[in-house]
Amino acid sequence: MKKILYALMIIGLSACQNAKNNTENSLKDSVVATNDSTAKAIDNASACVWLKENVEGFFKKGDMNAMANLCTPAYYEYKMDATNVDLDLDGSLTESEFHAKYAKDYDTKLAGIGAGFLISGQDYGSITLSTCDVLHEDAESITLKSVISDCDYQTDYHREIVLAKEGNSFKIKDVKEFD
Repeated sequence: MKKILYALMIIGLSACQNAKNNTENSLKDSVVATNDSTAKAIDNASACVWLKENVEGFFKKGDMNAMANLCTPAYYEYKMDATNVDLDLDGSLTESEFHAKYAKDYDTKLAGIGAGFLISGQDYGSITLSTCDVLHEDAESITLKSVISDCDYQTDYHREIVLAKEGNSFKIKDVKEFD
């Protein structure tokens, strides 16, 4: 297990230096290597591939309206409220109102209050999904420990992302922002 974690750390540190195809193959390989069941590895790999394509595509396009298409309606509302806490906007919540409204469904201390979607930086350069490790999976969702890297600003964002299965695709159900 230590060898696998060490290998994943190496992949994460070199993510900004590798070509896009090499990174995608490394992600698939790391997911396959961490699972015992071939059926689970295929599903887990598809979740990581979906997350990588959609996170990187979201930031390349710069279309902030596309966030609603990537998220469940409940998470979209939650994150929009978190982003707008204490702003002088109609419908903005105070921090205490935010915690009271969402504490039973989300870990509001890790909501990224006042921060943007998936990354906390307002300015960003080349965004890549450096690592994607499966933490938990059940019939309805999969929880991924991910590092989103900004290669231009040399910044890593550590996230725990829950994807809800939706047919053959996924929607972001929750994101815990650790930094």
